[in-house]
Amino acid sequence: MPAAPGQHLGRRPVIVNLTVHVVDTVFGVPAADLEVGLRRRTESDWRELARGRTAADGRLAIWQERELRSGTYQLKFDLDGYDATLGSVPLHPRAIVEFRVTDPTADLDLPLLISPNSYCTYRGNPPSES
Repeated sequence: MPAAPGQHLGRRPVIVNLTVHVVDTVFGVPAADLEVGLRRRTESDWRELARGRTAADGRLAIWQERELRSGTYQLKFDLDGYDATLGSVPLHPRAIVEFRVTDPTADLDLPLLISPNSYCTYRGNPPSES
């Protein structure tokens, strides 16, 4: 009999962490209190999985200690909301970072560098546990 969703036939689910780190490159500071959403691609649409706000250090552990299956995901960063607190209007209202999970056992860190006219992302190194 096949395993029910969430069951793994005698093995424990793999848990991973997905973190983001947002830096405002104009001021050289962490982008605090920026809203971030995480979505997973389904057969026909996107399913929201989590939502949160960056801390004072610009970091957010948006997915902690849970299983993250292989597939396509999006992180949606609300740049309009962040820039409104600074009194500016960004060129990009949102930064949508689409990425693929191919190794569901690997932690991910996806930094985002922002300015009013651009953004850049890359695969970073997950924060180490101290």
